Amino acid sequence: MQKKTISLFLLCTLLITSCGIVSTTPTADQMDKSPFTGIPCAAPCWYGLEIGKSNESDVISKIQALTFIDRNSVYIHHMSSMSTYDDPRVFGEGVEVRANCINTGNQCVTVQVVNNILTEISTLLNYQIKVDKAIKYLGNPNYVGFDRAGGEQIACRVYLIWSEKQLILASKIFEGLNASEKNCYVIREVGKLSPNLLVSEVRYVSTATIKELQASSASEFFEFTGTLSQ
Repeated sequence: MQKKTISLFLLCTLLITSCGIVSTTPTADQMDKSPFTGIPCAAPCWYGLEIGKSNESDVISKIQALTFIDRNSVYIHHMSSMSTYDDPRVFGEGVEVRANCINTGNQCVTVQVVNNILTEISTLLNYQIKVDKAIKYLGNPNYVGFDRAGGEQIACRVYLIWSEKQLILASKIFEGLNASEKNCYVIREVGKLSPNLLVSEVRYVSTATIKELQASSASEFFEFTGTLSQ
């Protein structure tokens, strides 16, 4: 009986593995490489959508067509108070569209539309890309900086800003003093960041949102002067 149980367990394991059920490694069509290839369009365009130009109908139809999105996960949340395109401090009615990546089942796309105007696109990457490779395609950013993301705890996140492209790249949140000094505070000290820093999030936003992020008392930004030598 014990041998039969073990055999059944091994058979089930082989079947699950062969069917790819436990694999979360994305295939080429399950990754959003558009920010760093310009395909099908370059920032500030994202799959034909543009901040300040596209509307709710444009967004919903496009999200449903993306190959890296689980169409069954698309969720549309209507909200009565959201930051508007021209001024994040002014609010209007809108919708937030969320969707999961098909390979992980985790939420990876969030799109906001306020007063029927697209105001923000945020994508969490399901693959690794370093800052130096991002810069190689996008060119030098205008600004680099960080914010204090931990509240009472020591934590931070690094940002790179391309103003004309209406594009922000963000790292993961670094927790603790050592990680914060190594990845964030070094920018204040030497004006540069590590070329090996991994990009975790891509955001397409309005010019007003970029200015608000830079002006926040919780953030520090500097003109980009290059990356640290290795």
